[in-house]
Amino acid sequence: MTWSLENSKNDEASKIRWELVPYFHGRVLDIGCGAYKAFPHFIGVDNGHHWGSKGIDVKIKDAGNLDIFASKSCDVVFSSHLLEHIEYDRITATLGEWARVVRQGGHIILYLPDEAQYPTVGHKYANPDHKWDCSYEKVIAAMESLNIGWDLIDYQVRSETDEYSLFFVFKLIQGKEHKFSHLLPKPAKTCAVVRYGAQGDMIQMSSILPGLKEQGYHVTCYVQDGIGQDVIRHDPHIDQFIIQGKDEVPPAFLNEFWDYTRKKYDKWVNLCESIEATLLASPGRANWEWPNELRAKYLNRNYLEWTHELAQVPPPYQPKFYSTQEEKAWARKKANQYGKRNILWSLAGSSGHKVWPHLDEIIASVMLKYPDTHIVLVGDEACQILEVGWEKESRVHRQSGKWSIRESMAFAEVADLIIGTETGLLNAAGSMDAWKIVTLSHSSEEMLTKHWKNVIALNQPEGVGCSKHPCRQLHGSNGHSPWEDCPQEPTTGTALCQYHVSSDIMWQAIQRVFGVGIEIQRRAA
Repeated sequence: MTWSLENSKNDEASKIRWELVPYFHGRVLDIGCGAYKAFPHFIGVDNGHHWGSKGIDVKIKDAGNLDIFASKSCDVVFSSHLLEHIEYDRITATLGEWARVVRQGGHIILYLPDEAQYPTVGHKYANPDHKWDCSYEKVIAAMESLNIGWDLIDYQVRSETDEYSLFFVFKLIQGKEHKFSHLLPKPAKTCAVVRYGAQGDMIQMSSILPGLKEQGYHVTCYVQDGIGQDVIRHDPHIDQFIIQGKDEVPPAFLNEFWDYTRKKYDKWVNLCESIEATLLASPGRANWEWPNELRAKYLNRNYLEWTHELAQVPPPYQPKFYSTQEEKAWARKKANQYGKRNILWSLAGSSGHKVWPHLDEIIASVMLKYPDTHIVLVGDEACQILEVGWEKESRVHRQSGKWSIRESMAFAEVADLIIGTETGLLNAAGSMDAWKIVTLSHSSEEMLTKHWKNVIALNQPEGVGCSKHPCRQLHGSNGHSPWEDCPQEPTTGTALCQYHVSSDIMWQAIQRVFGVGIEIQRRAA
């Protein structure tokens, strides 16, 4: 729309805020932020000329001099309605300085008043501080004067509702070529899948992706930075990732962001809290207070089946971890360096109830009974305490905090037996051919292992342990104690449901796999 006093505002960046999300992860400079940064994690840079120091993190004299920032030290430079306040003959130098601080692969994002919609310089309603009238041609000419490579990946003339501006997203690329990818044809059918979660959440989400591709969708996944995204990084059914850091979109504004963004896609699948808080009750939610019998009646849904129903993707259920060829080769080499048979043991999950306390007894029994078998212990750095005491045993390989989650999952593909609690690693192994032994805590077999291959699910015996098992509660969420409403065994400090899966129960399961009960193919050394 054409500019007017009524639709102008000091916080112009708020009009474009949700367009920034695909590019705004990491260290972002908001140059000329004034009193209102576009997002809390942005670094507000301004001279304070109009608003003083309000909203400013770094005060500078001139937007064309960012010598306080090292070269290639930022992921993004964003600027809203600033460049028009700088003389046009300085624009190329200013953009060059902004490009200096952005890493290769990072972005320069400009939001500028459109001369076709905004009063031009000299008009009685024009901003008297504007030095030039902004247009696509002038911005491109300035960028083409830079001795760097870039790709204009998004360009929009923003004229809806109260906007009268131009939006540019330049990606810095290797070399000195100038590309215009925004002109390339767009996918015919698009689908967004939103899932902020950890390892197991992402593996469960992966089950719907082949079906979406079969339906002809170009699939964009909105995920949270970290170990969850790392797990699905090489999934061939994902065409584009949009990565967000934790709370980079403030939680109070997520619904607004989702409502805005869903209009860009033909299909929208939001799986946030589809398991947690829904099938697994969370503290502070009404179902946390339900009688256990009601949770058993209404929440006892299989995670994969529920995920497919929400996404409206029919079976088959296809959760899968996709290792690279390099990871596969590494895992095979490791396996052959170890034993003829290898047990991969995932030591702990995301909360206190996902630790099994009788590990040492079983390791000792395996060492005595099966001299050709090695045990590989994996987990995060906190799991290293569970490995203490096995430093001198050459057939026990203590890899917690050493192997990445991708390395652990790649090794699962060549392991002979995988053991653990309800961890992301066990979720990834669920579709693998190797045998699994999982000690269940808050999930039932119906919920978790119903569609797994070759699995033995262990529960506490009836009549002992936690009276609520399986409780279907997400302990430790929403900032609450992991032991809230989760009874502990006092001598080990572990959950009752895990303590009462005794070493005898585990040993019987291992012998079923390694003994006469189940045949497995032993790897040649």
